[in-house]
Amino acid sequence: MRNKWALAALVALCWALAASSALGYYYYQYTDLVNRLGGSLVSINLGIDYGNGTRKWFNGTTGITLYDCMKQAGWKIETKSFAIGLYVTSINGVEESAEQLRYWGWWTWTEYGWAHGGSACDKYIVSPNEIILWYYSSVNSTTWEMTPPS
Repeated sequence: MRNKWALAALVALCWALAASSALGYYYYQYTDLVNRLGGSLVSINLGIDYGNGTRKWFNGTTGITLYDCMKQAGWKIETKSFAIGLYVTSINGVEESAEQLRYWGWWTWTEYGWAHGGSACDKYIVSPNEIILWYYSSVNSTTWEMTPPS
């Protein structure tokens, strides 16, 4: 019984070291990028599509992160905070709906079309002249994939 506790303590220690190392690495990467940008704001083209045919653009919006840009555009944003970042539950009074399988997601324009954003909005560092669209989309109930904007 004593060896089991020692093994459990060793596993917990290894996990804590690995998690701390990963946290330090990503913090360094973030601060290094912000320092290289000189803390300067980047201008992007930010849009919002409410999924009902209403789409509005806020071209020339500035910020460092996508969340900064959303706030600078004057959006009313409600979020839930998780370890990986902010999860957007409502924009300008339009809330996600689990009953209707409709959620907010952000997309970036590429040469191939819209690509789903892969991180939390407060963790994503925007690039100059990037085109980003927040889209209130339906989700496939089988695959949980979001419908891309058209």
